[in-house]
Amino acid sequence: MQSIKNYLVWIGLAITLLMVYLVEQQEEDVETVEVRAPESVQIQPLQTTQIDNTDDDVQLRKPIIETPGNLFEVPKIADPEMQVDPQPAQPMMPANPYVYVGKLIEDGEMRVFLTNGQKNYVVKTGDTLEDTWQVKSIESTEMILFNLPTQTQVSVQIGALL
Repeated sequence: MQSIKNYLVWIGLAITLLMVYLVEQQEEDVETVEVRAPESVQIQPLQTTQIDNTDDDVQLRKPIIETPGNLFEVPKIADPEMQVDPQPAQPMMPANPYVYVGKLIEDGEMRVFLTNGQKNYVVKTGDTLEDTWQVKSIESTEMILFNLPTQTQVSVQIGALL
C-alpha cells in the first residue's frame, strides 16, 4: 500500500512539472502588449538626448508634467461661521430617583410605596416629594411623576392590574 502512495506522489510531481513547462512555453508565444496612457493624462513629447547605450531594450521614462507638491501638507479648510440657535436648549429630563416597591388600595384610593434608597414614601395623587416631584396621577399599572423645576413628566410602571 505504501509503494502505491509513493508512485502516485511521483506521478503527481511529474504532471506538475509538465504543466509548468507547457505554461512557460505558452507565455513565450504571447505577442507584445502596447500600453497607452488615458486621454485625460497630458504627455509631453519625449526630448531625445544623445545617450550612449548599448542595450536597445532600455526605454527612458517620460518626464512628469506636474511639479511635485508636498504630499504631507494638510489641506486648509475655511472656518465655518458659528451659528447661534435662537431657541434656548430644553432642560435635560431628570432621572427618576424613586423605585416602585408596591401599591395598596385604601378607602377607594390607590396608594403607592416608593423608595429612593434612603427614605420610603407612601404617596397618593397630588402629593409632593422633596419639593421636586409631584404625583400627577396614579392608574392601575402606571404612575405619572411631574418634575416641578423642569416642568417635565416621567412615567413609572407600577405593576399589574388590581
